[in-house]
Amino acid sequence: MKVMRRFFKRKTTVGVGAVESDDSLVHIVIAGGSIADWAVFEDRLDRRLADLADIARVSEVRFISIYPYGPSPHDEQFSRSQLERQITLDGVQISVHASTDGQERICQALSEIGRHDVVSEAFLDERLFGDAGEPDLVVVLGPAQCLPSSLVWELAYSEIVFVDEPWTELSLTSISSAIQEYALRHRRFGGVNT
Repeated sequence: MKVMRRFFKRKTTVGVGAVESDDSLVHIVIAGGSIADWAVFEDRLDRRLADLADIARVSEVRFISIYPYGPSPHDEQFSRSQLERQITLDGVQISVHASTDGQERICQALSEIGRHDVVSEAFLDERLFGDAGEPDLVVVLGPAQCLPSSLVWELAYSEIVFVDEPWTELSLTSISSAIQEYALRHRRFGGVNT
């Protein structure tokens, strides 16, 4: 893991005609399962979060956000508020969000606009992500041909790694592999080399 740490130091380089590149990994989003899946898994959720915090800490990740992949017909049987969490484990802040609709979250953020607020990308980033900032890496638990409806804004500039495992069977090795894959990528934030 010492080798991985070298990849995650904040460094920014800007060349002529190039897009600013930041190779650090500060915020990971994991999108997987449904509210119903989470509720069935709830007795193991705290252990899963502690394990994810351990992996994040080794890679110097400071924030993890967890969202359901999308809605399920059985979701309405369970209380979303019981599943949501905001915790800090050994310096890693973990947020579990039970919203299955990314557009709904953006509308909620926009509804909080004050009379003198200027709506901008930075404004929405702050409302949606707070101190965590926009995610660097989004790990999607599911097939690579589908993007989760729970994420809209999160996918704008984030690197995406697909892991074809369900939430209930997610192996921590898969998350470590996703972080290693991120370390090998060169982020251009939608830009092209000229």
